[in-house]
Amino acid sequence: MNVLYVGKLFPQGLVKTVADDSRGKMGMSNHNFEMSILNGLAKQENAHVKCVIAPGVYSFPHNNRRIFTHAEHYEHNGVDVHSVSFCNLLVLNRIWLTISLLCALVRCIKSFPRGERVNVVLNTPAYFYLLAIKIARALSGRKTTLTVVIPDIPSMVTAMDRQNRMKHLFVGYMDRASMRMTSQADGLVLLTEAMMDFVGSPLPHIVMEGIVDVETMSAGKRVPLSDNRAILYTGTLRRIFGVMNLVEAFCRIGDDDAELWICGSGDSEAAIKEAVSRDSRIKFYGLVDSHKALELQRRASILVNPRTSEGRYTRYSFPSKTMEYLLAGRSTVINRLPGIPDEYYDYVYTPRDESVEALANTLSSVMQTSVQEREARAEAGRSFIMEQKNSRVQVQRILSLIKSYK
Repeated sequence: MNVLYVGKLFPQGLVKTVADDSRGKMGMSNHNFEMSILNGLAKQENAHVKCVIAPGVYSFPHNNRRIFTHAEHYEHNGVDVHSVSFCNLLVLNRIWLTISLLCALVRCIKSFPRGERVNVVLNTPAYFYLLAIKIARALSGRKTTLTVVIPDIPSMVTAMDRQNRMKHLFVGYMDRASMRMTSQADGLVLLTEAMMDFVGSPLPHIVMEGIVDVETMSAGKRVPLSDNRAILYTGTLRRIFGVMNLVEAFCRIGDDDAELWICGSGDSEAAIKEAVSRDSRIKFYGLVDSHKALELQRRASILVNPRTSEGRYTRYSFPSKTMEYLLAGRSTVINRLPGIPDEYYDYVYTPRDESVEALANTLSSVMQTSVQEREARAEAGRSFIMEQKNSRVQVQRILSLIKSYK
């Protein structure tokens, strides 16, 4: 099978450069998600894989210090990767990116053996990427298919900020334009079934709520569950994500040996620092890199994602933190959310409702449960992720979907 993977990940030679040039936090969750798919494709024995990417860098001059992103060509795990060049100047960047991507796609599609179908997998429903692919498929003169992976709905993300109404309206417009083009694809890969609400036609699809490249995440290093009483949250500190519910719930726990560790940045930072001044058991680490976050996960006893079902976006998202926590082999506490498949609840602890009181009771209950019992559930959860959600298995599901196209 010929597969052309198209995405926005950062090429290996530009990760540090992009981080240095970006003003503000450079999100890596989408990059990690894409790398897991690419690594999963590289592990498929019967797939001839090539990759074309247009990195998702910020625009110049407001969010990026560099006006031009250079092309890069390299091999990753046996996959030929071509990262296109483009100008980062606001407005011009989208036009330049589209043209650069179009040229690279036409060349790459034509490089596959003539007469064989080329299966394009796009890891973003972004309008300009879809436009470049649509034109490239027509210009190449080859038989092609298109599978679109939809990891999020941008307008749902901007709606959470509730600050820039014009930006939200523009992103919503682009969402609709992108989904009109996405509806012309041959198939879809969705994080939740509810995402079909945004697609205008009943396309063949699978639900792949997440993917884990266990080798990259060093999942092989097993650390026994500790009997300490450290509770950890790592992630975005948006109030809508429930982080202050966690702080309040912890403060209700009358256990002098318990500690709450919090990592991240967001609109709740000031409130968290105030809580630290009132309760010495709370430790705030601020924004940490992935290595530090992983270290803290292994040292903690309980990992918590306090996100509630507040907000329409919860129907269209799967908290990737759920996989990350289970892979760490720790007792995991989460609320029941519409975007999380039922199979995950066999391995986590869930409050009876989304109240602060219920969360406090669940945390107390977990701490009082024997380490042996918690260890058994944590190990089962870790095995579940490693065996059923690893990159090889999840990508095999994508390829099975592609094979079903007529």
